[in-house]
Amino acid sequence: MAVVAFNTRLVVPGRLDGIGWFTLETVQRITSAHPEHEFHLLFDRTPPEDLFPGDNVHCHWLWPPARRPFLQDLWFDRAVPRLLRQVGAELFVSPDGFASRMTDVPQVVVQHDLNFEHHPEWLPNNVARHYRKRFPDAARQALRVATVSRFSAGDIHEQYGVEKDRIDVVYNGAGSAYHGVPLGVDREEQVRAVRRRHSGGQPYFVFIGTQHPRKNLAGLIAAFNRYRKEGGSWDLLLVGSAMWRKRGFDARNALDGLDGDIRTHVHQCGWLPQDELAQVLAAAGALVFIPWFEGFGIPVLEAFSVGTPVIHSNCTSLPEVAGGAGLQVDPGDTESVVEAMHRMEREPGLREVLAEKGKERAEAFSWDRTAALLWTCIHKAGRKAGLDMGSVPEMSTTL
Repeated sequence: MAVVAFNTRLVVPGRLDGIGWFTLETVQRITSAHPEHEFHLLFDRTPPEDLFPGDNVHCHWLWPPARRPFLQDLWFDRAVPRLLRQVGAELFVSPDGFASRMTDVPQVVVQHDLNFEHHPEWLPNNVARHYRKRFPDAARQALRVATVSRFSAGDIHEQYGVEKDRIDVVYNGAGSAYHGVPLGVDREEQVRAVRRRHSGGQPYFVFIGTQHPRKNLAGLIAAFNRYRKEGGSWDLLLVGSAMWRKRGFDARNALDGLDGDIRTHVHQCGWLPQDELAQVLAAAGALVFIPWFEGFGIPVLEAFSVGTPVIHSNCTSLPEVAGGAGLQVDPGDTESVVEAMHRMEREPGLREVLAEKGKERAEAFSWDRTAALLWTCIHKAGRKAGLDMGSVPEMSTTL
């Protein structure tokens, strides 16, 4: 038996982003699948213990709430080592990319992407400095590094000099709400109901994600402005909220620049529960997801799963994840994005073909597979640390 601790501080019900979902979905499956091991889950606020049942699972609330760089340092370098000593942890797994600098316990880190290394201006200065200081140390300190795409694996190797054989690719999955028939058997009526709730009854393009400069919301909104001026009739729904409450790091500047009444055709709804989000995706004409930089791009996979066609960027991890099942555009070429939006509205045959391709592509991904791949990574680290991890089958990361 091994004693394994997980950093689960980003599992905050109702406010889960990509890393939060990755943590929740994998930790739930790993702790359930391995009752022979003891697991300790570390939170920086009241733990949602009902999400992690099991006699082998123990939840801990560690002070302080680690939401700012200096508080994160206190949490990782003071609170975490103290708890690891108290519970006798033999391995520490950190799915948000950070590690503790003040413990001798072997560590595994999951670094989803390194966008801040390429464009620090996409983050507030203090946040960018913190990431650029802590992530390289964590990657070099960890016994193994996991990441969510071959693109990110290559980036971690090139940026931080981490050996390729010490990096494991652990692709994301899509939640159960996106499988099956999110809108039920009376699909047309359900589509109309979703549109009444979120877009004034109008057909719409949808964007899902944190409002963040790397998501290229400015480019998306500029393309939508031109699409409407050229006769496009669909609306635009923005799902998600800003990470930082300051102009330049949300959609306000871009929305302020919209022409005339076009602003009335853009709708915002903040974060949605997963069941409702699956319905919003399934009722959309298309997902438009054209970020500058992505380590994976979970909304693309979620759209594929519900049968919604996708317009996506031709850069970073997105061609790898989409696998040819989406309509690929240059995120910096407004004309190509506008053309893709017009095609989605005017060519139902294209939407049908892309929807079928997307569903087929989605079958290559699942949270069960993600959890198994992450456990394989953890198992390798544990064996290297001399722990009794039991046997585990090797899994291919090839899609």
